[in-house]
Amino acid sequence: MRQYTVQIDDNIADVLCERANRRKISEEEYIAQILADHHAQLSRFPDGVLRSGRQKIIDLLTPIPCLSNFDASGIDFRYWWVSFELDTRSPIAWRVVGCLGWCLNTQSVEMMLPTVFSPAPERTPEPRMRWQIASTAPRLDPADVANWLSSNLPRPLSDESAWL
Repeated sequence: MRQYTVQIDDNIADVLCERANRRKISEEEYIAQILADHHAQLSRFPDGVLRSGRQKIIDLLTPIPCLSNFDASGIDFRYWWVSFELDTRSPIAWRVVGCLGWCLNTQSVEMMLPTVFSPAPERTPEPRMRWQIASTAPRLDPADVANWLSSNLPRPLSDESAWL
């Protein structure tokens, strides 16, 4: 078995010591349990879930006329984001932003999404503006977000009059 030496802030070390003592195990055993539990949680959520789920969001939003240049986060972390450019000259641009903001940033009786919809931190020349949908909870399946959006956005997505 490998051994690691890690420096831990005193406040965190005090908490680890207290919790290990409550369990009547050594601090090393307690830290090993924490790491094993964390590894098990990561293993239960394969990277393919994130990749295919993000693609479902992109596929859903692509028909909206004022959205383009989609991008998505990598698979290194269990948090994810999807971004796109908004053509602010479009007559439906701010309706789309308002609808996505309502769907993604507000509480719903049916489902509270751990997401945030906001302008992306990027300098883009007018009249395009980058926006992103980002998870705020680890292991949120982006396919669930795509399904939520699909059932709450105007139809058909490609028809500007549906947005007005």
